[in-house]
Amino acid sequence: MVFVSDAIPVHSLPKTPSQVPALKIFRFKNSAEVQKDGTIQSGTIQSGTVQSGTIQSGPVSLPITPLPTDAPHRHTYYEILFIEEGQGFHEIDFHSYNIQGAGLHFLTPGQVHLLTFSSSFQGYIVAFSEDFYTFYNPMNPSLSQLPFFQPARRQPIITLSDGDKHYFHNILENMVTDHLNAETDQTLIGRYLGLLLQKCAFLTQHNAQPAESSALSVPELAGRFQELVEKNFRQMHEVQQYAAQLSVTPDYLSKIIKKHLGISCQEYILDKLLLEAKRLLVFSNLSSKEIAYHIHMDDPSYFSRIFKKKTGLTPAEYREHVRKSTI
Repeated sequence: MVFVSDAIPVHSLPKTPSQVPALKIFRFKNSAEVQKDGTIQSGTIQSGTVQSGTIQSGPVSLPITPLPTDAPHRHTYYEILFIEEGQGFHEIDFHSYNIQGAGLHFLTPGQVHLLTFSSSFQGYIVAFSEDFYTFYNPMNPSLSQLPFFQPARRQPIITLSDGDKHYFHNILENMVTDHLNAETDQTLIGRYLGLLLQKCAFLTQHNAQPAESSALSVPELAGRFQELVEKNFRQMHEVQQYAAQLSVTPDYLSKIIKKHLGISCQEYILDKLLLEAKRLLVFSNLSSKEIAYHIHMDDPSYFSRIFKKKTGLTPAEYREHVRKSTI
């Protein structure tokens, strides 16, 4: 069922005294350890040790995510869901992914998603900012270069074998232990994150078909373009604006993007604008006119025309169609 409000809820990372944006790790809201009264059963990690019985006080424990994950929302940060066990559905930007057992799910800032559980989940939620990752992993590929975070070719799910599940379980158990230790140098946590993402990238490339594998890699310029569009598409609609920031000519940028992403720069920007419009049409009560202004299209009638040309439906028809199909 579609939940709507005047705006899509946006979640940010909790404030931290750290000099760089924090990384946070949570348990799933309906983990097997979590009871109806909010307490946590045995098997919960506390400062690197496994405690028995119901936990209500004492050493710091890994918190349950405080956010309502079963209603449409988005984040200002990146998120990795490590699901060891569980069943349900994960809805990400109008795509539904069936959850059956172990897997890794990846989310980028701005995506609208929600989790529907049909059984309890085991695993972890790792939330972090781009700055946190790059600060501690300056020599690693940028997040936009990783296949599961690439805006044009997102592959947001990695299904895990028993061996891979065990591998990631060990990494995350150690990561959580150090995360809960107040004396741990944050550099160690940052390196854990880098290792985790490197292993994920390796699995994605290894599991891809030969034709897909070459398509997963994009040149740095294309990655930087995608990154800029992700952050600026509401305000910047022209190819020339992005080319100027990337210190290349518009023609050269268009050539690279067409070659590696299979779409023109202008179409790529427009698709991003229309995706945001679709999110707002379905998950908010903003009018078509308000949505046009939100994405800096100052002519609402032009917005409606271009929306219908690309989707075959007017904004109002699209809203009604998608909401009916999700009830």
